[in-house]
Amino acid sequence: MAETDQPLSLLDAVRTQLTLDSDSESSQSTAVNITHKDATHENTKKTPANTPLDQSISTNPSIVLIENTNDHEPFPDFDEQMCEEHRDIEEKWQNAFAKAAQEEIRTYEIDPAIKTPPGQPETKRAVLDNIKDVLSNPRLSMSTCKRFIALTNMVIQLDHILFRRSDVFMGPDDTADAAEIVKQMLHWLTWADNMLQDLVAIADNVFGIMGYLAEENVSVVHKYRHMATVATTHLRKPRFLEQVLLSLFSDLYDVWIHNRFLHMSNRMILKEDNLDPACLALTANLHEIWMVLSRANKNYARYRSYLDEIVHVYLLPFQNMMEIPDSPDEEDVTQERPLLGGNEEV
Repeated sequence: MAETDQPLSLLDAVRTQLTLDSDSESSQSTAVNITHKDATHENTKKTPANTPLDQSISTNPSIVLIENTNDHEPFPDFDEQMCEEHRDIEEKWQNAFAKAAQEEIRTYEIDPAIKTPPGQPETKRAVLDNIKDVLSNPRLSMSTCKRFIALTNMVIQLDHILFRRSDVFMGPDDTADAAEIVKQMLHWLTWADNMLQDLVAIADNVFGIMGYLAEENVSVVHKYRHMATVATTHLRKPRFLEQVLLSLFSDLYDVWIHNRFLHMSNRMILKEDNLDPACLALTANLHEIWMVLSRANKNYARYRSYLDEIVHVYLLPFQNMMEIPDSPDEEDVTQERPLLGGNEEV
């Protein structure tokens, strides 16, 4: 052949020439006629800089004739009524996808990040598996997940240093290494505990302010608006997964470290008259971690309780007075930040 046919991509041709007039009421049927026009391939090279956005740089345009049939979108609208009727099926699909995502996160991210030492008893392996399951939840914030991965690995290191590395309990080297890990753990856990105590105090103040706003001599709409403003400004959203994770980590620390160390250190104190001050300091700090964890769990529960009272005593009743159909909950009136996902680092 004297002339070389330009290779034609059907998709490029349609993208190039397709014009759709969905508002036309006169069309009765849609016919798409595509004719290929032979053309001599010129040596002019097309580049993205000199080619219009609606044309392909690899093919010559073809002639595409479109006749629009109706004024409807090519895809049907979302059938909301059918979705409501089959909500149980939709929830099953969502749960299946979430379970698959959780298993993948557990396999490729959490298990490689937290190595389970061999030879552990069933109770210790079970509590570690529980915390791994929560860390694998795709709904858990990334910052919280990273923090508790680090804390969990510190507990595993402490177990090795205190109970497995040496035949002598709390030798000088073991005590020094354990004290360094305990210092890091106590630093972040104390920050989290102080933050939760502050949030409980703030929630208590907000509850009192709500009572004052409820007595204002203004309309119901203005009262509700003022209450919502106070709530969104000062409160933060609690997260169920964070609370569960904090509780499971307390169990992990108790089973792996605190309970066993308490018995061994008490026997050591009874047998020896002169204990190394470093051993006494380590013992005190290990027990302090347990006290901080217990207090933090209680404060998290108290904070959630305060938010429930604020919602059900003030926000919901005033919203019902305005006849607003959608009822707010604590997820709506508090800020979208995880409580344990602040700027402090482990």
